[in-house]
Amino acid sequence: MKGKLLILLLFISGISLSQDIHFSQNFVDRMYFNPAVVGDLGEEDYRVSVQRKSQWNSVTVPFSTFSTSFENKDFIKGLSLGVQFFNDKSGDSKLTLNQLNIALSKNYKVLKVNSFSIGGIIGFGQKTIDYSSLIFEEEENFISDNFLFPDIGIGLDYRTNPYEILSYHLGLSTYHINQANMSFNENVKLPIKNNVNLGVSYKYSEMIKVNSELIITNQWVQKEILIGVRSEIKLDEIILFPLAYYRINDAAIFGFGLEKDNLQFNISYDINTSDLTIASNYKSGFEFSIIYLWKKKKKKKIINKEEEKCPKYL
Repeated sequence: MKGKLLILLLFISGISLSQDIHFSQNFVDRMYFNPAVVGDLGEEDYRVSVQRKSQWNSVTVPFSTFSTSFENKDFIKGLSLGVQFFNDKSGDSKLTLNQLNIALSKNYKVLKVNSFSIGGIIGFGQKTIDYSSLIFEEEENFISDNFLFPDIGIGLDYRTNPYEILSYHLGLSTYHINQANMSFNENVKLPIKNNVNLGVSYKYSEMIKVNSELIITNQWVQKEILIGVRSEIKLDEIILFPLAYYRINDAAIFGFGLEKDNLQFNISYDINTSDLTIASNYKSGFEFSIIYLWKKKKKKKIINKEEEKCPKYL
């Protein structure tokens, strides 16, 4: 049994080296999902989000991921701006990734009510590791314990009129186009990651709207398919967001959100259904997020009282 557990731990460590950061609440983690949706804020102009996930607590040292982002619609000349910082730490070696991402997107109207967006993202990352916490059978000579790297991605997004009873959106994105070296001692390229997502929204009434989603992600030999629904239930002063997703052969995800006065809280839990259930006992991790949106302050026009009393005539 100890041998099997060791293999599982090594396998999980391999995941942390080969896969990207991984959030289940993709509607919060927008910039690292598709840069083309940056600035898609409806009637609002700004968006701030904070997101944290902890997983594998029952197997090893918890894997912890934190992300925060800011978006500004129509930042300059029709371009929307997004800025994101995330931190990911995993395992006994404290394998850590810090990355700053900057994204720009441009939106075009199609048939006056639909929209097409294109976006790009560039990131600057740092990866570090602590060898002192690891035990080796033979003495190892490591070249470095940290390195810096650039990261480039692009995305496309098409959306129909969201105010119709039935609407949909289709998105495509590609990350790690430059395939930066991700090894401390060898030349190991970061594999390109491709995302394809299709969403369909159905408005049952003024109070209830159901958003269904299909997301397909491919990165090297890793392939992931996620399906599910996230509903919107409008009450007097709040909006409720129950959600249920299934990541095929990996996890069932259940969660709940609440929005009041443009401030939204979300919580979700992953139930592991993969081959690692023996070690995890079907447990995986909690994920929390906060989103806040607001509008620009309109400049008040100052009227000269004398001009108001005595209008000018041509």
